[in-house]
Amino acid sequence: MNRRRPKQIVVRMSESEYETIKKNIELSGMKQQEYLIKALTEKEIKNTDAIKELFPQLGKVGNNLNQIAKKLNQIGYVDYNGELKTALKGYDEVWQLLRQYLQRLP
Repeated sequence: MNRRRPKQIVVRMSESEYETIKKNIELSGMKQQEYLIKALTEKEIKNTDAIKELFPQLGKVGNNLNQIAKKLNQIGYVDYNGELKTALKGYDEVWQLLRQYLQRLP
């Protein structure tokens, strides 16, 4: 086997994934191998695992907003300097963490 590309990768996919790839290959005008190699080697992949750490914080902020909405429905107003300010501060903290993470990505 004196081939230019001796390595082989096998990938399993659903019928719909396969049809989507075939369609994209046809639209590209490339040969299948050329398209797949280009798609796999030139596509930049970013690790987003750290974003998962924000989910619990988002849940807490969402809970605060639910409580504020409940109170607003009960009494007709919300004290801005109390609960709403705290909830907005929580959203700001999550946003700052997300921005810091995204800035560190290559």
